[in-house]
Amino acid sequence: MAQLQVTDINVPNLLKKLKTNEWLVPQFQREFVWSNAAVISLVNSIIDARPIGMLTLWEQQDESSLVLEPISIPDWDTELGRTGQRKFTSGGARPGRYYAVLDGRQRSTALAMAFGGLRAHSGLYRHSGNFYLDVAARDENERVKFVSNKDVDKRKIATLAGAISQGLFPLASNEPDDLMGQWMEYLQHIRNPDYYESGSLPEAQELERRNAILSKAFAGILNTKLAIYIVPSDYTLANICDIFDTLNTTGTKVSPVDLIHSGLFNDTIDDVGGPLLLREEIDALGELDGAVGWSSSKDRPELIAQFVAAAHVALDTKPTPKKGAGQKEVKITSVKSGDLLAIPSTFWRKVFDNGAVFASYIGGFQNTVAGGHFGMTQCPYPASAAVYVALRWYLEFDPSLSVHWTVQHLNRLYRAFFWRTVLGTRYDQGFLTQIGTDIRNMKDFLGTIKSDTAEDFWRTQANLWLDEKLGPRPLLEDILRSVTDGNEKGALRRGSLLLLYARAAVDPINPDLNITLETESMDLHHIYPKDWCKNNSGGALRNVLDASIAERDWVNSAANLIPMHRRTNNNWRKMSPTAYLEKSEASFDNNQDIWARYFISREAFDQLLVGEKGVAEFWRLRSLAIAQEISDRTIV
Repeated sequence: MAQLQVTDINVPNLLKKLKTNEWLVPQFQREFVWSNAAVISLVNSIIDARPIGMLTLWEQQDESSLVLEPISIPDWDTELGRTGQRKFTSGGARPGRYYAVLDGRQRSTALAMAFGGLRAHSGLYRHSGNFYLDVAARDENERVKFVSNKDVDKRKIATLAGAISQGLFPLASNEPDDLMGQWMEYLQHIRNPDYYESGSLPEAQELERRNAILSKAFAGILNTKLAIYIVPSDYTLANICDIFDTLNTTGTKVSPVDLIHSGLFNDTIDDVGGPLLLREEIDALGELDGAVGWSSSKDRPELIAQFVAAAHVALDTKPTPKKGAGQKEVKITSVKSGDLLAIPSTFWRKVFDNGAVFASYIGGFQNTVAGGHFGMTQCPYPASAAVYVALRWYLEFDPSLSVHWTVQHLNRLYRAFFWRTVLGTRYDQGFLTQIGTDIRNMKDFLGTIKSDTAEDFWRTQANLWLDEKLGPRPLLEDILRSVTDGNEKGALRRGSLLLLYARAAVDPINPDLNITLETESMDLHHIYPKDWCKNNSGGALRNVLDASIAERDWVNSAANLIPMHRRTNNNWRKMSPTAYLEKSEASFDNNQDIWARYFISREAFDQLLVGEKGVAEFWRLRSLAIAQEISDRTIV
């Protein structure tokens, strides 16, 4: 058997191998699942010339039976009239020598998106947009921005002059061979007044700062290397499986929680109460009211560590952070891994000693933003709860005599802050640094409240503060778009469904069936069943049931989903709403409060009883009710 090889490659050459079909991916691999924030994190590593991981390739022979294809991302296929794949390829035949990307599809796709211009053309998909280097950014973690196609036009950065005048440089080139030349031109354009809408350059000091960021990015793209592990063609698929068993055994990533757990145990082993066992404490916290569905040692345990670090950030009187080996001074400023590792053992002990209180803050967050309980998996940006939890902890354990704001002030301000953050997809660009800044900014604003501050004056100032920090209040029509389109992804998708999850209490047909978070039966199901919609998509309802014509996916949107017990759904899904409601003898009057709770008014309920003729009007009425409730939560 031939020897395994280890080599490396830079970004431009990697893009060329992908686009010319020299590197292809097996069809059996999972689709691209990285978020735009994950892509941004990879790009930042390239700019900083940090290690960016490894790809494993398997050399192929022409007679290979392995089905291979170019890397791709989901996009609308106009010919098929449904979701297809946007491929990163020049379209030519593959070369005589080619390779299967066994490990590294996610990273390769991310690089093709960031630097090769691979993107979804349809606005229905989350990867419809471009990545930019923002040389105007002051925080290095905000140097890279993803801007959706819709926002490209809104921000007037469709032209290179429009982008550069705002400090933005497109990362991608349509051809790998042009990438270096494009960036060399950027170094000339940044000093050319013709590329600034005002015709005047930034001040000399600022221009030099921006040029340094641009030059550093250029050097990173040119010099950063990706390690390549090449498996020869004479290896069998069985050999490949053995290799990956070894890789998975020896290369498992160690999470910050594992490191914190070990450090806490060593620091507290001699404590009177015994050592702190972090994972056990996290699970115990998850049994308390408010933290159900949020605190688990198996599912994103670092979230609780982020909440604890955030609480430390909010304090005026801070316990001394824990130093690592060789560290002279340590500060906890946000919720990055370094911040989590610096949380002192005494502070962990205090949090867990006050576990019921801490859990109540997590529950308070849920009630504040959505009026009920929901789990971490249903929440857009779960880490954003750290801002609320931190300020509740500060108000309880460390307020000064000059603090005059109350939990009620925080609830009203944070609710609007949360929804504007979600609807503006603000944390898509990364939240690790922003959370610390948001805590300090919100605390500072709340600190302006005096004992004699008038209610109307404070409310006006609060909304002005939100406008300044987060931009204008979202338009109702934009909220409606999220509520009526099942193709929305990420924070917008979760945000459109959040109020439904938070209101889940009992089944709308059989109120004896409990569907709260604690029962683990809190599910959303289709009002107009998917099979019924599919069977009727070619008739009179084509304009609303065919996503390509409606320009949105009504069927899987919030407008067509309702909290319901699985038992009820198993019967409902077999027939139309009209037939099922008649068969079950359900009426609006019998369960009026429940229907209203789930955003179904009497007028909307009546539309469910008239068959096909009521579909469009039902969805219109219900989506408007949900969107209006969300809109009301974006203002103090």
